[in-house]
Amino acid sequence: MYKSLAFSIILSIVFFSCSMPKFNPDTTQAIKSLHVDRYMGKWYEIYRLPMRAEKDLVNVTATYTLRNDNRIDVLNEGYKHHPGGKHKKAKALAWQPNPEIDGALIVRFFGLFKADYLILALDDDYQWAVVSTLSRKYAWVLAREPDISTDLEQKLLDTAQSFNIDTSRFIKTVQQW
Repeated sequence: MYKSLAFSIILSIVFFSCSMPKFNPDTTQAIKSLHVDRYMGKWYEIYRLPMRAEKDLVNVTATYTLRNDNRIDVLNEGYKHHPGGKHKKAKALAWQPNPEIDGALIVRFFGLFKADYLILALDDDYQWAVVSTLSRKYAWVLAREPDISTDLEQKLLDTAQSFNIDTSRFIKTVQQW
């Protein structure tokens, strides 16, 4: 079960993970202040840019758990084609490499490959987030609930676009709980 998902994720990130950028506080657009404990928990994927690892997945979630060593366990889950489809999951480990930019994290998959994870925008109440890689090749809109209002959806798309994310390529994630 893990082999096909692992292979897909590796293929998706290998090209941009070979040399990790150093996050510069002056140019990295990630949020500067993050209360990590408030960011923990389950997030529902509302939109994503295409990526092989998530092709045809529905009910996609990301669950973040703070460890005693201040690193973060990441569990990404989804189901192939429909909610009763094959369950896919991937585990990763994340951390904040630069204390000046709380919203810039590094995520390590399978103990081998690293990817950057930038929280570009975050609701004051930690109810939604716009996240991307530094290159903007991959991006996600996340929310604490699987369904959001049309007004909020448009606000988040506009927010993503303001960070040079090509929202015309966004895939709306099916959330049928």
